[in-house]
Amino acid sequence: MNFAVIEDSRSQAEVLKALLKSEGYQVEVFADGQSFLDVLATRSFDFYVVDWVLPDVGGDVLVGKIREQHGWDVPIVVCTARTEEEHASDILRLGADDYVPKPVRYMEFLARVDALLRRRRAKHPDLLRIGSIELDAEGRRVRLAGQEVDLTQREFDLAAVFLKNVGRVLAREELLAAVWAREADVDTRTVDTHASRLRKKLGLSGESGLMLTSVYGQGYRLDTVSG
Repeated sequence: MNFAVIEDSRSQAEVLKALLKSEGYQVEVFADGQSFLDVLATRSFDFYVVDWVLPDVGGDVLVGKIREQHGWDVPIVVCTARTEEEHASDILRLGADDYVPKPVRYMEFLARVDALLRRRRAKHPDLLRIGSIELDAEGRRVRLAGQEVDLTQREFDLAAVFLKNVGRVLAREELLAAVWAREADVDTRTVDTHASRLRKKLGLSGESGLMLTSVYGQGYRLDTVSG
């Protein structure tokens, strides 16, 4: 899962990054609003942490742009030094899901992040996010860093098996049975061919935060890798 942290205080940004990475998340930090908006034009993230007061672009503008480009489903938490009721209500009304007062209480921050993610998982039980890959089982879609990837039916089915079994060695025969159960004219070379295609299409050589490796004499294993 990829987090964007937009925070002009370097020390604050590094602490938030370290906290989120300790929970297994991938984190990209932006020191100002414009650098974030430049990236947002072509990419999306799974979670946004926005400092409300930045040197160039206000938090209200950033929240508005996130909602405009990526909808109302993605979680946004705002960090702000202003905690009066009127200001807090404005933040929520403009599109944030929650806000964290500064100075940030770090355990509370992580708890609020976790609560928002639980709520989102409850709304989308068929949505699986690992690394920068999102698999929508119901819609049969896969996105890499927010961009939809064109997969064949069998590539999608194989990707789903790998993503649901991260860290586990899967024998080629097991993969054949799971994906090609009704096709008698395929062999384990078919698994190798499709695995190679997935490695390229989904960045499974580490670019996506995931590494697909061949285990000699056994099969394949998909592992998470640190960024």
